[in-house]
Amino acid sequence: MKRSAHATTVPAFRQRRPAQLAEGELKHLEMILASFVEGSTASDRLPAHYWDMRVAQLDAEYDLVPSQSQRVASLQRKLALLDKALDSAADAQEGQQTRRVAA
Repeated sequence: MKRSAHATTVPAFRQRRPAQLAEGELKHLEMILASFVEGSTASDRLPAHYWDMRVAQLDAEYDLVPSQSQRVASLQRKLALLDKALDSAADAQEGQQTRRVAA
């Protein structure tokens, strides 16, 4: 039996996932970010831009409820601050190494 063009649904790649499925991802990302903030800034961790991409995917792939959208925005702000702090720390460390070499 042939399907009419009007009876087709939106392709799966365009459908957003339900908000309830985003909850586990949100909790995971919040936990990871908390460990960044509370722990050291060890260089063996994945870079902040990776986590920023993961947060952006949540916003793009899930049909979030307003409270989840606020949590995503909060994660994005915290990641931006973390990235800025890591850049500042790296710049400071680079400056110390430059001074040691010059001495």
